[in-house]
Amino acid sequence: MVLAIASILLASALPDMAQTLAARQMRAVSTELLAAINETRAQAIARRRVVTLLAGEGGWQDGWQIVVDANADRRAGAGEQVLARHRATPSRMQIRSRFTDPTAPFYIAYNASGRSCRAGKPNAANFGTVSIELDGMQRNIKINMQGRARLCDPAQEPATCAGPAT
Repeated sequence: MVLAIASILLASALPDMAQTLAARQMRAVSTELLAAINETRAQAIARRRVVTLLAGEGGWQDGWQIVVDANADRRAGAGEQVLARHRATPSRMQIRSRFTDPTAPFYIAYNASGRSCRAGKPNAANFGTVSIELDGMQRNIKINMQGRARLCDPAQEPATCAGPAT
């Protein structure tokens, strides 16, 4: 009898545990990506040169790295300093980006004044949105023309956090 009651309670708690785990994964990845964006900006200002946050080979889901991309080819080449790396995200998570420069591979670059810029063109703005999705939840990281990034929930702020990447 006790075993049957315990089984019923456990079975009813599993969906809540899965949702809680997904929410924690969403929070962790979105704040880690926002932190990497802010670190990229801080490094660009401190080093007084363009610093780039590069998506992994298969996109943002494959992780990302902060690179001093001296030749602006959007790759961590020989002799180019890699300042930080982030591992791949959970397999069910999707991360897409839409910026003024849609050229692959995906990147976010900052110039010496801390403004978002295009690879190889430090005076040309590159702004947009990174969308992170998992199990019906979504968070957006919005980067404006000045390079400021903010994390928002489009379900809670539909007027100011719209624009999921397509």
